[in-house]
Amino acid sequence: MNISQVSDAAGVKSNEDLVATYLHHPGIVDIVIFDGATSVSEKNYFDTVSGDAAWFVSAFASLLRDVVAPDLSQRDSIMLALAGLQCRLPAHVELDAIPPYAWPIAAMTWLRIVEGGSRPLVYLYALGDCKLLLRNQAGQVLDMDPYENPQEDVLKAAIAQLKAQGVEDKAAVFATLLPMLRERRAYQNRHAEPAILCLQPQGQFKARVAVFELGRQSQLLAMTDGFYRLVDTYGLYSAEGLMRRCAETDLQTLLDELRKFEFGHAVSGMQSLKKSDDASAVYYSYGNNEGQS
Repeated sequence: MNISQVSDAAGVKSNEDLVATYLHHPGIVDIVIFDGATSVSEKNYFDTVSGDAAWFVSAFASLLRDVVAPDLSQRDSIMLALAGLQCRLPAHVELDAIPPYAWPIAAMTWLRIVEGGSRPLVYLYALGDCKLLLRNQAGQVLDMDPYENPQEDVLKAAIAQLKAQGVEDKAAVFATLLPMLRERRAYQNRHAEPAILCLQPQGQFKARVAVFELGRQSQLLAMTDGFYRLVDTYGLYSAEGLMRRCAETDLQTLLDELRKFEFGHAVSGMQSLKKSDDASAVYYSYGNNEGQS
């Protein structure tokens, strides 16, 4: 087993991504990757220094570390950690006085890897739009969580419409779309079956869950959408090419390639509200990788 990770903020602001690894029991490793959603509020309510999204992923990940156990399901672990977080809100916070569009949310992908036996089992629990790729023993690259965020198409269409009208300045685009963004954020926080990690879910999470075996000479790559821009936004790699590159070099090198491209190309971020985004990835390799190409 080998695990490597990288996480980087876009620019000088706080990093709203986070990668956490919990080694709480022999033969079991829990890998959790978070992508905190940038606030659409006029101010930060929970943490005025780091920002609400960064506070949320950090505080939740810390409490999750305290409760995670091999005999507790991922779903129950999340609910228990959230209950603890709700009891430990900053003293100045009155949740009912904060508009729901300002409540923090995050995408989350949790991999529980049980290594006992001839083939490890991977238990996937996913909320939001982080990405998970598997390169198997035969060298095939599989998307283990083929989720498409429908809101991304809505957002891209709205940005394209504004561009056609001559509105291209990022600040002006954001201001124009802000009412739509706030309506969406409030909906996510108040939904009866939230599909995103939120502070006070109104019911059970509508998570994507799966269990699959991991053969020898296999690798997993979990990443936030900011890191996956290498593939789906900029086309610097195919999914297969990205996994091959991960086997050849370290994640920091790939992150450097991403940032270099974003810095040097005006096209970066044209379909998004952000020219660059926080980017994180974790790479898990099982068995001997020799012989793969």
